[in-house]
Amino acid sequence: MADGSLAALIETLTPLGVVARVLSRESWDDDVSADAVVEVAGQRFEVEVKSVVTAEHGKRLATSARRGRPLIIADRMAADARLSLQEAGINYFDRRGELRLVAPPLIVHTSVKSALPMAGSPRGSLDSQVAKEVAICCLLTPDQPHGVRQIARYIDRAPSAVSNTMAGLRDDGLLTSAGEAMIPDLFQELLAVWHRRAVPLSDLPGSRVQEAQRLMLGLDEPERSTGWALTDTRAAASWGMPIVARGDYPPDFYVPTESVLRASHSLLGEATEPGSRACTVALAPVRLACLQRVDHSQASGERWPVANHIVVALDIAQDRARGLEALKQWSPEGIVRAW
Repeated sequence: MADGSLAALIETLTPLGVVARVLSRESWDDDVSADAVVEVAGQRFEVEVKSVVTAEHGKRLATSARRGRPLIIADRMAADARLSLQEAGINYFDRRGELRLVAPPLIVHTSVKSALPMAGSPRGSLDSQVAKEVAICCLLTPDQPHGVRQIARYIDRAPSAVSNTMAGLRDDGLLTSAGEAMIPDLFQELLAVWHRRAVPLSDLPGSRVQEAQRLMLGLDEPERSTGWALTDTRAAASWGMPIVARGDYPPDFYVPTESVLRASHSLLGEATEPGSRACTVALAPVRLACLQRVDHSQASGERWPVANHIVVALDIAQDRARGLEALKQWSPEGIVRAW
């Protein structure tokens, strides 16, 4: 991996008129551990080669910078990781297209052509329901490592399917070897394949036991049962997102199955005009959207079980203007941002 990264660095610098060469395949200094030593425009750098650098990894690299002049080269580097390295004065080369080499009089900080081999879109590894659920699970706590069995239990899927999915996401540079999410990359790739087809209904589901059972509302113990999950605007407001929603704003739900979608249409009727809707329902893009729901009745007064914050963020972000702006301003308490 080091040889390919060094060759990519030299090939990237050549069109910029900057001469670079490899001095050694290892550090000359016993006190400095490095994968190689390079000379760029007469300046020496100790190179450390990584596959991916997450935001948390970037912070650790920034605070543990060794003596000398380190240069971090990675196939994929999170935006927050680049910022941490830059603030610490550490040079880096994100092979997807950003290079920073600052050692006066040498100053190079620019976007460059991707130095990675052409490949298919990483979205291919997010085609299946299991893949989307694994991605959501890792994005819920993006600063933590994730194991196959831990995720399999959480999303109620076979460990073999989860293992294959995680391998694909690692190959695409969207997960580290420890199962940490590359952010915001993984969120953005998931957003590109996330779709919701909402149907406006003329009435809300009631509390009659027979109706609740037929519609699979799952109002009892939402954290442990499958059922309707509130999402989009009202759900975002209940999570504390800076978004305006009237108290009578119609709720938007995910329902767990096609049969429930048909039953809700039959029992509650389709609204003739979007403005007259009592609510909207949509088949959940993944089963996980209707599992592991959250009770916000005490915190925000929202009476409906709410989808997890990643599902809600994906729906809000479908509005590329106002939604993305709301996400940018949202710093939820006790939650690590994944967008």
